[in-house]
Amino acid sequence: MARTIRVGDIGDYASQQMEKLLRAAVLETDSLLKQASPVDTGRFRASWQVGENAAGSYDAGPQQSPSNPGREKTSAPAAPMFPLRKMNYQQERIGNVYSVHNNLPYAESLANGSSKQAPAGWVQGAAKDVQGRVRIAAARIGRES
Repeated sequence: MARTIRVGDIGDYASQQMEKLLRAAVLETDSLLKQASPVDTGRFRASWQVGENAAGSYDAGPQQSPSNPGREKTSAPAAPMFPLRKMNYQQERIGNVYSVHNNLPYAESLANGSSKQAPAGWVQGAAKDVQGRVRIAAARIGRES
């Protein structure tokens, strides 16, 4: 059955539908990157974050190496396991820019294929997969409205 929308409410309705699709795109991207992440200890997979209007920053700060007290170690403490960590926002809104990022020091090298589990890299494949998932989400949102 078709939904009745008053002419004056068309703009609000369209914005709501686009925000639903944006929310689905952000969640699908986050989920797919986590699923496709190479796993050794799970720390990399657990460190994905969603940011709004700016990527997060990673700074472990200087830390003393327990095996060599005079030297600083370069690894950060393990990140807690969260299904989706959002930084500085509550709900996705049209007009904002969202990023799904991983700020571990070795994230870029893993994305470029330094992993034994994904030697050819895996981010480009995930990007293509998310496009299909967003199309499916758009069709679902259209049917539900």
